[in-house]
Amino acid sequence: MPLSSLFKAKKNQTTPEVLRDPDKTDFCYFPFFEIMMSAEGKFKPCSKHYDFISHEGKTLVVGESSIEEAWNSDYMETLRENFKNGVRMKGCDECWREQDMGLKPMRYDSYNYNIPESQVQQPLQPTRVEINASNICNLRCRICMPTASHKWIREAKELYNWEETVHFNMTPENMATIKSWIPNMMEIGLFGGEPLMSKENIELLEYCVETGHAKNIQLLLNTNGTVYDAHVAKLFKKFKHVFLNFSIDDIGPRFEYQRKNAKWDEVVENMKRWIRHGGYTEKDTIECKICCSVTNMNIFYFQEYFECMNKEFPGLPVFWNLIYEPWEYSIEILPEEVKQIVRERLQSFVSTYKMTEKRTKTIDNLITYLNNTIDKPFTGFFEKIARHDRFRKEDFSEVFPEFWDIIKDYAPESAALSK
Repeated sequence: MPLSSLFKAKKNQTTPEVLRDPDKTDFCYFPFFEIMMSAEGKFKPCSKHYDFISHEGKTLVVGESSIEEAWNSDYMETLRENFKNGVRMKGCDECWREQDMGLKPMRYDSYNYNIPESQVQQPLQPTRVEINASNICNLRCRICMPTASHKWIREAKELYNWEETVHFNMTPENMATIKSWIPNMMEIGLFGGEPLMSKENIELLEYCVETGHAKNIQLLLNTNGTVYDAHVAKLFKKFKHVFLNFSIDDIGPRFEYQRKNAKWDEVVENMKRWIRHGGYTEKDTIECKICCSVTNMNIFYFQEYFECMNKEFPGLPVFWNLIYEPWEYSIEILPEEVKQIVRERLQSFVSTYKMTEKRTKTIDNLITYLNNTIDKPFTGFFEKIARHDRFRKEDFSEVFPEFWDIIKDYAPESAALSK
């Protein structure tokens, strides 16, 4: 059965060539070859999907249900059928939102895997898994939450009455299932918590190497840059390819403010140690990149950020992740007057700074995204910042003085900062 008879494309274009072009169809391949064990101790079709996987109306929870049950659930079957029929499912709203704004959503990435027709017709088992093995982490990043960092638990309980504990998703049953999938595995994504602090992740990597399957598997790993492990570096070199992404949103004291407990100089040195094992290109077995989460805390300082990245890591690619939650940190809630100042700074940066066409396009996309708004008050930003500043004994206005001078008149009296 050809792809053209499996699902509908936009504008009745149903040739296989069109169906391999994400610009001409709303189809996504991820539900046909990927499953994700989320930081919340549940399952998702992919990291961008908003809803958790359920079966017969009940959300599947790690410990009560297995990753195999999630893969074969009626939720996943419905999602696959909806994509075949050109129906937009609500859980994919984040991708549709970016697509309708003219940006390229993560759905486009699913086309890079060249999934065969047989996998779409009958997805017997996933060939890509994303694993959040636990919420063990050594940082309390501002944009994070206790489900993804156990260091957040005390703060979240005191400020939000959050009931959260340390949890481990990689149960013996899930580990056994994933190991049984390894012979046909194409890619494994390791996230967190901090994935390099997970004993279960290391066990899985060792298993892939010991069984001889590592040479056929790509790894994708996001790390906060605080951990260097020579043993893991040796394991990485046995894999087909490793995408090692460093989560770096800012520099110096601003970085340390946003990623509590991290030390900027130590992270820079760790990154350089990892990079010495690989490089910046797809020709390197360990391909290093920087992932910057774009928020209303850091977008004002992008020129300084890029200048520092180019100085410390010349040639190292930087890509970004737009933050939607917590909404208080989304650039969408910035007042129009502030957005215009940010636009002008970004445009000046593009016009005066020598950069690649790809990077110029990326910044142009950010400028476009600033046109978007959501129905949330900018006062929420100040209230959230002040709440955590008081708990952590920090002061946003001292760490971000230039940006504070621009936004301070929007701050409500109820959100006075710590000083």
